[in-house]
Amino acid sequence: MSWIPFKIGQPKKQIVPKTVERDFEREYGKLQQLEEQTRRLQKDMKKSTDADLAMSKSAVKISLDLLSNPLCEQDQDLLNMVTALDMAMKRMDAFNQEKVNQIQKTVIEPLKKRNKLFWSWVTSWPQSHELPGLHSQILDTPGLWLAW
Repeated sequence: MSWIPFKIGQPKKQIVPKTVERDFEREYGKLQQLEEQTRRLQKDMKKSTDADLAMSKSAVKISLDLLSNPLCEQDQDLLNMVTALDMAMKRMDAFNQEKVNQIQKTVIEPLKKRNKLFWSWVTSWPQSHELPGLHSQILDTPGLWLAW
């Protein structure tokens, strides 16, 4: 067998088969979609917790305003009902606070960690994707192997 140093006109041998490369790109696309969905979920959960806190704060304020109303001082039955409402609103506020804290611990913080993982993977992917091309460029450089 003769050795031909410069194989002009012959197809280049691929390091990574096209099917593997297509599968890799498809998985990369799925990963990008998952990243976008987790980002949206994180944003929606933040909006939801903010809305819950604002709602419970407003409910407590309404019950306090009703308690300070002069009509409650005149009618004992109304005062009893408004006092019960105030206690219920304060309990609801405490439960909402606990719910928001649990959502923060179980959903929002893990999503933040996951997004950091996505970001590190996404930034490293183009570098690993360029390696086969870099390898073939090195192999195609005529004088490089002679220098070693």
